[in-house]
Amino acid sequence: MDFKSRQGVNADKEWLYRLYCSTMRKYIEQIWGWDEEFQRNGFQTNLHPAKFRLVIVNDDDVAAYLVNKENNHYWLEMLLVSKKMQGKGLGTAIINKIQSQSKKDCKLLKLSVLKVNPAKEFYSRRGFCVYDQDRSCFKMKWAYN
Repeated sequence: MDFKSRQGVNADKEWLYRLYCSTMRKYIEQIWGWDEEFQRNGFQTNLHPAKFRLVIVNDDDVAAYLVNKENNHYWLEMLLVSKKMQGKGLGTAIINKIQSQSKKDCKLLKLSVLKVNPAKEFYSRRGFCVYDQDRSCFKMKWAYN
């Protein structure tokens, strides 16, 4: 699937938070419960819109992702695909793009996924493997070789 992307801006703050809520709330509720004030404050404080790439399909913002560049790897902090675009190949296209950059730069690509989130299978099908876990999350990595 073809898509364009752009850097997030302050005006995207509320849209990004709504996308986060619509895609992650049911999983967060299952593990810790949902505290709206805590979630909103944490999102606003730690996930500035400028850190995100917003994904555009047919002139609509439909997804967002955030990749942090660490010393020896990339960390996929978040991948949020709107409900209307899930299951249509967009998530795969985004991951392919991130993996291509990781391979080009010879860096591992790592992420964390909630154990109750079926996205773990999505990542496994794209070559990620579990390298660690805690009570609530799987830590996964993808190697470029």
